[in-house]
Amino acid sequence: MEEEGIVSIWLGNFESRDALAAYAENRFRQNENGEPVPSFTQDFFDGDLWPFEPEVFDYELNEVASENPAVVAEPLGAAMAAALAELYPKGFEQSYNAVLAVYDYQFEGSRYVPGAPVRFAGSLSYIER
Repeated sequence: MEEEGIVSIWLGNFESRDALAAYAENRFRQNENGEPVPSFTQDFFDGDLWPFEPEVFDYELNEVASENPAVVAEPLGAAMAAALAELYPKGFEQSYNAVLAVYDYQFEGSRYVPGAPVRFAGSLSYIER
């Protein structure tokens, strides 16, 4: 649901930026109305075309995968990197090279969707304290 000041984060591994963009944006599937839906929203938002405003959606790929939350989230900026590191102080259980972020949105769905190339990591405040 929309919530100002909150960012929801997903993590994954992709071979290239093009592969990440294909998952995040390209429309591979269709909803019940025949509209093409990005695989990301199909996996985590029950096939809604855009359950959030597209301009609040960002995704980035690191050249090297890491278990360090600050490294994985670094392309989103220092504040996001620090906040994700605070959420996962011991690091991740596996390495990731991609981060997807939906700003002003509190995701309340499943952390893990079988077959999805990303998993939900958490929602956190992006407003500086």
